[in-house]
Amino acid sequence: MFDAAAPLSPSIAKRRYRMPEVVKSAVRALEILEFFDRWQGPAQIGTVAVDLGYPQSSTSALMRSLVKVGYLTYDSKKRTYLPTERVPLLGSWIGSSFFSEGPVLAAMHQLAEQTGLTVILGRRNGGLAQWVHVITSQDCGSRTLADIPRELPRNALGHVLLALLNEPQIRTLMHRLNADAESLASVVRPSVMLEQVKQIRAKGYAYTGIGQFGMLAMPLPFLGKGDRNLALALFGNSLTMKDKLQTLTERMGTQIDGMGANPLQQRQ
Repeated sequence: MFDAAAPLSPSIAKRRYRMPEVVKSAVRALEILEFFDRWQGPAQIGTVAVDLGYPQSSTSALMRSLVKVGYLTYDSKKRTYLPTERVPLLGSWIGSSFFSEGPVLAAMHQLAEQTGLTVILGRRNGGLAQWVHVITSQDCGSRTLADIPRELPRNALGHVLLALLNEPQIRTLMHRLNADAESLASVVRPSVMLEQVKQIRAKGYAYTGIGQFGMLAMPLPFLGKGDRNLALALFGNSLTMKDKLQTLTERMGTQIDGMGANPLQQRQ
């Protein structure tokens, strides 16, 4: 079984990937909003700064700015911040395929209830796996989830997203990721990844061990709106997931089959 990463740190994790060439303040403002999607509750500035690995002074300035423009609200008594109703409305125009009445969110809630595991909706963002929406379990909170390496070759969700690409695209991404790798341990040869992709396409899913945790992922069919690079993943204790891997795979497959054919079948 492929070991995607070294054992996870017990502390609140900082990002493990390099920030691309972008305006940092813009990225940090968005990542603060993404933090609340994982945290799912009020949070103080210090908590946000530690989780994201930001200086507390700049975190404070950004969060005060988000309050002024209406994306965060501030409780002066508890000194906590919370997103306003304006945040979920930002993407409401995309369509119901992902939210409220759509099949994706319904499938996520079904899987969370049936398995007791954390359920992740993710997409490919360049060479990284990005969490779009997360339903956390009691055994796996937002801190643990934040510690998962996001590079595509280092988690199951990234593996199935790679499997949706053709060989030249995979080789190009692997060369780019290897060039940016912080250590030799993070380097994965393109030929090795291509062989894993071949096996993933044959099975229709990917499973990786991430320290003491495991991740099982399958791609979503194209629903006619939004992003073609989407996948669902289950995340939890690796021993529990290995023992129930067949059952978990069948349950996830049933939920996704209800939306359309597994796109990996078209890549075999």
